[in-house]
Amino acid sequence: MTAGIHTREAGDPDAPLLLCLHGIGSSSAAFAPQLDGLADQVRVVAWDAPGYADSADPDHAPGLDGYADTAAALIRERGGPAHVLGVSWGGVIALRLAARHPDLVASLIVADSSRGSGTDPDRAKAMRGRAEQLAAEGPEAFAAARGPRLVSDGAPPELVARVVATMAASVRGPGYGYAADAMADADLTDDLPAITAPALVLCGEQDTVTGTAESQAIAGAWRNPSTSPSPAPDTSPTRNAPRRSTPGSAPTSTSSPAYPRNDEPPTHPERTQEHPVPIDKTPYENNGDLAKFTDSLIATKDSREPDWDTLSFQEKAGAQYRRAQIRYVGSGATGNHESDNRILPSGGFTLSNMLLPPGAEGPEHTHHDVEEAFFVLEGQVRVGIHRGADETEYRTLGYRDMIVVPAGVARSLKNEGDTDALFCVIIGTRKPQVPTYPEHSPMHGVTRD
Repeated sequence: MTAGIHTREAGDPDAPLLLCLHGIGSSSAAFAPQLDGLADQVRVVAWDAPGYADSADPDHAPGLDGYADTAAALIRERGGPAHVLGVSWGGVIALRLAARHPDLVASLIVADSSRGSGTDPDRAKAMRGRAEQLAAEGPEAFAAARGPRLVSDGAPPELVARVVATMAASVRGPGYGYAADAMADADLTDDLPAITAPALVLCGEQDTVTGTAESQAIAGAWRNPSTSPSPAPDTSPTRNAPRRSTPGSAPTSTSSPAYPRNDEPPTHPERTQEHPVPIDKTPYENNGDLAKFTDSLIATKDSREPDWDTLSFQEKAGAQYRRAQIRYVGSGATGNHESDNRILPSGGFTLSNMLLPPGAEGPEHTHHDVEEAFFVLEGQVRVGIHRGADETEYRTLGYRDMIVVPAGVARSLKNEGDTDALFCVIIGTRKPQVPTYPEHSPMHGVTRD
């Protein structure tokens, strides 16, 4: 067996293999529910990563490739390939494993994970600083401070206590520092398109550690992904998670509700970008009332009204973020797509006007899935294009000027004039992903709740 690596295992050795890779503050103990609940379907193997819990300390920093190669060795020893479940940091390892050893990975389940902290200098710096915090505070105090963040606010006290206890018993130097450095160096953006294993990506909408945008960026890297919302129990850190999977067939051994087959149709097909719900053309195609149909295609100025409520939660970060939407087509990233009756249905894009009072701002944010266009109708808007925390280019746009911001590029808006600024916002998808806000922004961590 792989030298120095401790595992917990359950299930028939001849059953399909499920390898479970824990997060950066955890261990194999986190997978007790899977070891207990899935043993009648698969052979479950959960590791303590090198330098964690009951595994030996490595004699040098493994790096991400080293962790992936160690996981690959565990799979080979058990006759592989394996279905690989990775949570958070474990998901980063799982993705690198699938890219580096594609013959050993039958399918992927990536939960509350990311492409690595190396995608953002601020995240990388914060990740590297964690080892110093652990050394200064000790495992118990470190776990007491960080553990509660790993579950939702509604998690019962006994679950929070179990998470904290698992972390305290799992992390130590130098293993945690090696893991933090590997995470800080990791940027799997270029690896993802080459991964061929069927994959399911999960993230809880209340995840404040990695955030939904990273999971959506992972899922979006594969061609033609399907998507459906996945409500989970309130005690789960992945509750109300959007599911995304690459085309292909996942194994029948993981076709329980927690591990749906990739060829299952989405639960709510009306919410998928691949199956948009355009304006109803039935009257037109069936020789219905042409006048009524024509009226259904039009949204007039007089029928619109500013909506100051949809974005009002952002005022918790500052009064300068008060602004209004005037929606025409679709409800954007933050609207209520199910009950908004003031819009024309969208088949593939959203269009609204944004009203910025003098001094108002649209905070720095990033749409990771789609480009966004701003077309100025009245007044002036200062647009900032941001690269990291310290580099920004500003441009001022006036009447009939526009800018198109590609996916993955951070942008901000501000009205520095004395009159209202009104501009058109066009996003090239029916329901955009919720944008993210950088850690240095007052909006970081602000939610609607």
